[in-house]
Amino acid sequence: MVANVGRDLLVEKNSVVIAGIRTATLDWSGESIDVTTGEDAGVRLLLEASAQEQLDMPIEGIMKSELLRELTLGASEDRILTDITITWPIVSPPNTTPATLSGNFRLSAYSEGAPYNEAITFSGTLESTGPFVYTPEAA
Repeated sequence: MVANVGRDLLVEKNSVVIAGIRTATLDWSGESIDVTTGEDAGVRLLLEASAQEQLDMPIEGIMKSELLRELTLGASEDRILTDITITWPIVSPPNTTPATLSGNFRLSAYSEGAPYNEAITFSGTLESTGPFVYTPEAA
């Protein structure tokens, strides 16, 4: 079994790494559709499809780029980051192409911390908007 270092997971915009990310968490959720009726004898019945699927990605790190700050505080009300790609480190050594997830995300939360004797840090949440595409790793 192969384990990987978290720093090898990359979050990119237009093929450029979003600088400074130290922690990235990917949360998937798919809202269930309950179709239980009286004929189901009190046993819940769910459709296979989700009513809504979404990816949320809390991120935090060291401020090395103004990209997220500009997106948050800039004059534009558009908080959409287009062309985001998440690349995972390879898990199965025979494979040479890593798994990726790509799509558009909206910055829904952002904060900065500036302790007087440490680096400026940031945290935020990216939420998927529109379809996303997962490509498994391959040989």
